[in-house]
Amino acid sequence: MNYVHTQLDADDLYNCVQNKETSEKYNQLQQLLNGMVDEFELFYLYIVFPKDSLMYNVVSATSAAERARGETDMPLLETSDAYPLQELQKFEKVMQQSEIAFFEEDSEWGAAYTACKSLANSEGKHFSLICADISIEELHKTVNSYVLYNVVLTLLLALIFGVILILWLRHNVTGPILALERSARMFAEKSHDHKAPEELVFETPVIHTQNEVESLSKAISQMSQDMKQYVQSILSAEEKVKNAQETAADMTMLAYKDALTRVGSKIAYDKTVRLLEKEIEEKEAKFAIVMIDLNDLKTINDNYGHANGNCYITGACHMICTIYRHSPVFRIGGDEFIVLLKNSDYENRLELLELAEKQFQESEIDSTKNPWERFSAALGMAEYESGDTAETVFKRADKNMYDKKLIAKKNRK
Repeated sequence: MNYVHTQLDADDLYNCVQNKETSEKYNQLQQLLNGMVDEFELFYLYIVFPKDSLMYNVVSATSAAERARGETDMPLLETSDAYPLQELQKFEKVMQQSEIAFFEEDSEWGAAYTACKSLANSEGKHFSLICADISIEELHKTVNSYVLYNVVLTLLLALIFGVILILWLRHNVTGPILALERSARMFAEKSHDHKAPEELVFETPVIHTQNEVESLSKAISQMSQDMKQYVQSILSAEEKVKNAQETAADMTMLAYKDALTRVGSKIAYDKTVRLLEKEIEEKEAKFAIVMIDLNDLKTINDNYGHANGNCYITGACHMICTIYRHSPVFRIGGDEFIVLLKNSDYENRLELLELAEKQFQESEIDSTKNPWERFSAALGMAEYESGDTAETVFKRADKNMYDKKLIAKKNRK
């Protein structure tokens, strides 16, 4: 993505968008993206911008497979209404940022990990986003295929080597050559149940018969070296399989953690919702949801930079986690958090909500701190009631939060 950013002319691309006409540099960029989407096996590679509840195309890569099916490059400024409003708002927020943003996107084309980087012209105007999608399904297939390939290859090599070794010994190790038989027996005893390559040493007998027996002795000696290398390759393959498994586990863990705040991610929240629905079905549900929306984040970003904006988010998150220390906290948007109250936090939900609102109010008016350290938020809480789903509880909490946010805005005026 950074490579594409260095190759394109942002001012020329901005003029194309404004004039609604392509240029020579635009055509070169189109060819570059077309080549990259195949070279890096991407799901999609495109430059777009959201506006008026629509997504506008600037440049979208067309893969070789798509061109083979007769598809052509998407025209400049062609619109799409396939994006939900929440997705468009997500893209709008990312377009105002400077750093690359990563999130999971579930669209009609399938689930994907999406990376986005904002484009700005020489005057600093952010006008579009470079986006790259990697199919989650294809990513899982690649990891699984790699692990399966290494396992099958290891087993196949072991089988081939075993068959060759047995045939070779049956065909060549014959006759009353005691020295050679003794060395072979000693080598077999040493190598039995040993995986360390340095222990696979064949003590070559002194044979100068200048016939097949001497050739056989040399061959066995060479075979011992091959076996040592083979064992080393087996160990290396096992290490690669282990590393691939650890990498897959790490990727899963990263998906469940918000990269900035280290609290639960939107994916983790969705999984938790499924568990709540199961509790509801089993008549065991007893929980409440607190919806928290940070105020003034855009103002902090615009006036003091995104680095301080991140400090604002992490500081507010720390305050939330400190208050609700016995409950899972999830960051489901740029400035949106959800707290799932259960057990002792559920029992003390009213006191904790009052405490949270008080601490945010005190932080907001604390003039001794920097603007990005004066945290402000609107909070709304809803409790599970018979007949509810997790979604209806969330919507009530969100509405309560939004109502309080409107009241706070009126009071500020």
